[in-house]
Amino acid sequence: MKALFFTRMFTLMVSCLMYLSTVKENNWFEYAFIATGAAVYAANHILQKPETNVIWFCLIDIAVGFSFGFIFPGTGLFIIMLCPVAVAFFLRGFPQRTARTVLSLCSILFLIVLIRTYVMYGTEFVIDHLSSMTFVVFCGVVGKLIRKLLDAQDTAKQQVQELTESHLALSAAHQELHLYAKQVEELTAIHERNRMARDIHDTVGHKMTALLVQLQLLREWQKRDGHKAEETVSVCETLAREALDDVRLSVRTLQTENAPSVIDSLKQLTEDFYKNAGVTTEFAVSGDPALIPLSLHPTLVRTVQEALTNAKRHGGATACSIQLACTTDNISLVIKDDGKGNPETALGFGLLNMKKRAAEHGGTIRFESEQNQGFTVISEFSLANKKWSFGPAQQKESFS
Repeated sequence: MKALFFTRMFTLMVSCLMYLSTVKENNWFEYAFIATGAAVYAANHILQKPETNVIWFCLIDIAVGFSFGFIFPGTGLFIIMLCPVAVAFFLRGFPQRTARTVLSLCSILFLIVLIRTYVMYGTEFVIDHLSSMTFVVFCGVVGKLIRKLLDAQDTAKQQVQELTESHLALSAAHQELHLYAKQVEELTAIHERNRMARDIHDTVGHKMTALLVQLQLLREWQKRDGHKAEETVSVCETLAREALDDVRLSVRTLQTENAPSVIDSLKQLTEDFYKNAGVTTEFAVSGDPALIPLSLHPTLVRTVQEALTNAKRHGGATACSIQLACTTDNISLVIKDDGKGNPETALGFGLLNMKKRAAEHGGTIRFESEQNQGFTVISEFSLANKKWSFGPAQQKESFS
């Protein structure tokens, strides 16, 4: 902008000096007019500031330029004065209405100059002025193009600034998300460790406690009855094998890569139970197992494991059936055996753990049994609504 300012000032001053050569017969009025015009140009450009309303300064430059054409008809030097003014005017980027008004005013002034030139010198100079005025139009187009270029640069700078700010904001958000993800990962690891510790305590710990009791009995039976001692050894082997199976199941649930599906885990569990306990087991699935949430997989496996163990140990069952039904709203699991059953049985350690596991996922579990009619475990988990109950049956708190 400074370079354009000095270029325009230089062009106007040189044009004023060139007008000195057109003065004839020492016409002091024309000398005074040239000096005044140069002074007005200089003052007008020196007083211009970016924050002032420059439309008035442009109008002054235009008025002085056409006044030179009116005072000195027959020469087209005034058109040279209008060229830098045209560039400066369109470079400012005035509103369209203002630009049209100024262009209309310039057309009227130019028409007045042409009429005066025609009256004094004829058609030749009028045609020369018209052809020279096309250069002023060209300068106006150049000024408008420069204005658009400057606007594009300003827009680009603003966009770069906005992109920089967005990048900084995204970087900050990314850092926060990274910290949040790290915290979630740590909390998930802690929750998983706590869950696995509880599972091991509830299953392996229970069986190891029973194993210690049986070992103590074995010590006594070795002194009194060899046959009873042999039976106790068999019980200890069974407990140790079951505890080992529980440990293996806990390890498998910790494997996040290539982990077996819940269906594969239940199939393997029922197959192992048949091989180890000799109980015929049937496993049926209806619906899409993919609807089962991952968080529910260990609970289903533990429920089946505990139900099968109880069927053999307490019910003396020879056959069990497992039915898993999957819908978009509900997951139900039914384990039924042909054992002796016991409708008055109290909730033991294993059954209480089954109820706790189901309650943690908002599910319900109930037990049905009749004398010599087997034992049935019915567990249901709603995928649409969850319900937790606390205290006696008449005081419940639910969440949905």
